[in-house]
Formats: sequence, structure tokens, C-alpha cells
Amino acid sequence: MKIRSMGAAILAVGVLIQPVQSAAEITETKQELIRELLTIVGIAGMAEQMREQQSVVELMRMQPTYHQMIEMATAEQTDLPEADRQLLLARLEDFDAFAERFRTLFSQRLNFSTIIETVYPPLYDKYFSEEELRQMVAFYRTPVGRKSIEVMAPLMQEAGRGIEEAVWPLSIALIQEIVAEERAKLVD
Repeated sequence: MKIRSMGAAILAVGVLIQPVQSAAEITETKQELIRELLTIVGIAGMAEQMREQQSVVELMRMQPTYHQMIEMATAEQTDLPEADRQLLLARLEDFDAFAERFRTLFSQRLNFSTIIETVYPPLYDKYFSEEELRQMVAFYRTPVGRKSIEVMAPLMQEAGRGIEEAVWPLSIALIQEIVAEERAKLVD
């Protein structure tokens, strides 16, 4: 039953992440503009970095339920005697060893350039007209546009740190308030 539920969940997620339209349905002119934009802003050249980040995301997603996933995967090995299945489970006990092998295989088998070429064009097609794409390409070719590309990542990182610094005092105050509330309940 769990395997069917997991399969249904995977299928549902697959349906949800399907692009609205395929790149083949986008006009050639618009496809060229999108490819040019992806190159200018650097997305097209980030496949390696994105693949590495995605492998970390996938492993973080797996880790909380790793043992259950391995249990289910080995249970599917119906031709394997139970004693051998238990040995297999023991060999797969170490998540860190699994993660290292997973990253290696993920890197070898996942062509992120193809994924970028598949995912981004339908999204840009959905949200931007051909004229808007032309304007974006023109903007990113200007000195200000190039600078905005160069500083966007550090700007966002600094903003994130600034937000964390601004929120942290409130978080500490809330923790203290909750502790005080619970302490007061002890007296009652």
C-alpha cells in the first residue's frame, strides 16, 4: 500500500510540474529570444552548479525517510531471500555512504542543460510576450543590465542576511515569551 501511495504521489508531482506547453510549441523567434536571455543572465551556463545544488536538495528531502525508503526498495526485491535482504539493509544503513554514491550517479546521469532547455522556455513563454523578451534582452545588454546580473546573487545573499539579523531578536523574544508562559503554567 505504501509503495502505491508513493507511486501516486510521484505521479501527481510529475503532473504538477509539467510545463504548460512544450518548447516545440513556442515560435522559433521567441525560442531564440529565450535562449539568448538565458545565456545573457547566466542560467544556461549554470547547469553544473544547479545539478550539484539539486543533488543536495534531493538528499535533504530523502534523509528524514531514508530508512523507510530503503526498506521499501529492498522489500520490492521479491526474489531475494530474507537473510540476504537483511544483509542488504545493513549495507545500506549508512546514509552518508549512500549520499556519496547518490551524488556521483546523479552527476553522471542528470543532464541539467537539457532540463534547463526543457523547463525555462515554456515558463518564459507563459509569463512574457515576445516584445517583453526583446526588451529584457536589450536591457541585460546595457551596462546597468549587466551590472544587475553581476550583483543580483550577492545582493540577495546580503538581503537574506539582513532579514535574518532583523528577525532574530524577535525570534529570541518569542522563545523567551513561550518559555515564560510555560513556566507560569508550572506554578498554576
